[in-house]
Amino acid sequence: MSVPADAPVAIPAVFAFEALAGVRHQGIDTAPLLEAAGIDPLLPLDRDHYVSATQYARLLLRAMAALNDETMGLFTRKLRRGSYALLASAALHGGATLVEALDQYLRTLSLLQDDLTPVLEDDGRHVRVILRFVTAAVAERPFVHGLLLRLMWRLMSWLDTGRLRAERVELAFPRPAHGDFYLNIFPTELVFGAAHSAIWFQSARMQGPVRRDASTLADYLEKAVLDMVVPVIATRYADRVRAHLQLEHTRHGQWQDLKQTADALHCSPSSLQRHLAKDQTSFQTLRDHLRRDWAIYRLQTSATPTLALAQELGFADEASFQRAFKRWTGHPPGRLRRSRAQD
Repeated sequence: MSVPADAPVAIPAVFAFEALAGVRHQGIDTAPLLEAAGIDPLLPLDRDHYVSATQYARLLLRAMAALNDETMGLFTRKLRRGSYALLASAALHGGATLVEALDQYLRTLSLLQDDLTPVLEDDGRHVRVILRFVTAAVAERPFVHGLLLRLMWRLMSWLDTGRLRAERVELAFPRPAHGDFYLNIFPTELVFGAAHSAIWFQSARMQGPVRRDASTLADYLEKAVLDMVVPVIATRYADRVRAHLQLEHTRHGQWQDLKQTADALHCSPSSLQRHLAKDQTSFQTLRDHLRRDWAIYRLQTSATPTLALAQELGFADEASFQRAFKRWTGHPPGRLRRSRAQD
């Protein structure tokens, strides 16, 4: 797997902290890994600070390479490099239907590690995969639950040429302070505090055919890490608003206001706000988060002066942008640009 292309998405830095739990457990200094990924080792890895999708994906790849373990020390037995390719190949060649592919994927996963027994159930309405952990220390790492379910969903969706939706995702840990971001990772019905982590698919859909062949597997594996990291665009109003704002900014260089966005989505401003409240967000929050993501992306991919970038992002002046960026990420924009130059 290679370092993915830049993507205008910011990730709460706490995910980087969780991803490195296995590295820390082995007594390995994480600072060189962070530096190699372009992340300031002094950046607080908490929910109030952010890293770019590219930095985050680079960090995962660096940790995998350092440990020769595609689960980054999070399991008691290494999944050496090439394990995910084996899992994907097993699914691809596991049968004619998606449910057969999923069954073969889970059988192979069971052979590669000792810490959980995945269970596949099909009641005729839903196909459900339940993660039953047998190692308490591994089960206590929230990142492991999200990693396993996300990789499974994205691979199965790829086998269905991007059409497969998850009907429901259950996570066997309490909703964390950064729980809102999980709605981007799993844009479906999401339940925290479940007895077991699990993912649900429509049974009828899972009886459909595998729509990929071996000729496209290498291309998928090249982008597998970024596919795991970058949020999925789905049908929630929050996703539609974010996609619309980003498209309008890309086309016209403007950040639309609430009324303009509501008009474009054929609803009233108050109705749009109600829909967004059901998605546990607001228009202002979405627009601010998008500007944050765009700022990180532009700083990493362009030499645009900070003043021009402030104007591009709709700030009144450079100082306002500097303050906002430091609030978002914990450091001034110049530091991110310097880390990019050193990469």
